Amino acid sequence: MLSPQLLWKKMNLLKTSYWALTLILLLGTISCQSGDLKKKEKQSATNSAIDSSFYHQSQLKYAKGFQIKLLANGLKELIVWDPWNEGKIFQKYYLKNRSEKLSVEVPADGLLVEVPVRSIAALSSTQIGILKFLNVQDRIVAVSLRDRIYDEDLNKKAQEGTIQAVGHAEALNFEKIVELDPELVMVAGFMKVTDRETKLMNAGLPVAYNIEWMETSPLARAEWAKFIAAFFNKEAEAENLFIALEHRYNDLKKLVEHVESKPSILSGYNFKGTWYMPGGQSYLAQFLRDGKADYCWFSDSTSGSMPLSFEIVFDKQSEADIWFGPGQCRTLEGLKGLDERYTLFQSFKKGEVYCYTKRMKESGANDWYELGVMQPDVVFKDVIKILHPEILPNYELHYYQQLK
Repeated sequence: MLSPQLLWKKMNLLKTSYWALTLILLLGTISCQSGDLKKKEKQSATNSAIDSSFYHQSQLKYAKGFQIKLLANGLKELIVWDPWNEGKIFQKYYLKNRSEKLSVEVPADGLLVEVPVRSIAALSSTQIGILKFLNVQDRIVAVSLRDRIYDEDLNKKAQEGTIQAVGHAEALNFEKIVELDPELVMVAGFMKVTDRETKLMNAGLPVAYNIEWMETSPLARAEWAKFIAAFFNKEAEAENLFIALEHRYNDLKKLVEHVESKPSILSGYNFKGTWYMPGGQSYLAQFLRDGKADYCWFSDSTSGSMPLSFEIVFDKQSEADIWFGPGQCRTLEGLKGLDERYTLFQSFKKGEVYCYTKRMKESGANDWYELGVMQPDVVFKDVIKILHPEILPNYELHYYQQLK
């Protein structure tokens, strides 16, 4: 039997051991919880680094030339349709979200592009305008011709060499593009993939075909912003910007819904013996149709230009009220210099000739080609002002000017 003193010491030892064990277990629990918390924080940080904007699904309303679709494997399929061969694919792309690790096999029928792209060679003026619309013009590292850039900031970068000029079409400088190594080369597609473009793709540079110019309505052309936006994970922004643009355009259409006076319109110009007249389903014809003009070619099914003889045009439209003339002219004298016979048209005699040269520099850079596609509402305002000046009495023409 233990003495009271020994029993007391043993009890104190057990009590000390109990509290020590409790403290160890408590510290272990805290340590585990801390480790779990750090693990969760790390996982959360990893998840937040994933660019979720990639998963926005664009809804197309007007454009017919491309298609965007999210795939179950985590890629995004982007198809450019061939406007010259109905139902056929011009080019296909598989977009991969740069911030995610995916172990999927990319189908062989398309080009893989990691997005958002961090640099782009934009080889047409329209693409520059769309990139500005999306506020990603800082990604431009190459253009076709430096003297054809209208935007002052981009023009300055081109003159300083920050943006390189790499030519276009037959004059495309393959070696310079490869040296710049942009993550995307964007071109305007024409009928078929050229040997130079194939050579770029074989060198590992994705070539994107922007064929917005084949769309037949102003809003359809502007909707190609969603095509370019897909390469920058900017589809949600593009959607919101486009909706606002569409509302502005449709509000303008309401202004002319009930006009009674419809001025007759002459358009196009004579070039080397052929008058190229905008077809009845063309881009310009849609502006005229929406603006309530009288255009004798509305019933024509051509979506591009119709080649006509000077004699046919003069016979049908010599008395037209207004002439939407060729884009390179800035004066009536300049127009007369192109073809003396232009002076025979009633619209020329009355001085009712308008050309989209108001925002054109001496170098030939013209904002109509750069930003005009992304401002169909502004172009439409110009058209309404020309057709029905009483509707917008205080509005000053933005792209068009009346030749003097």
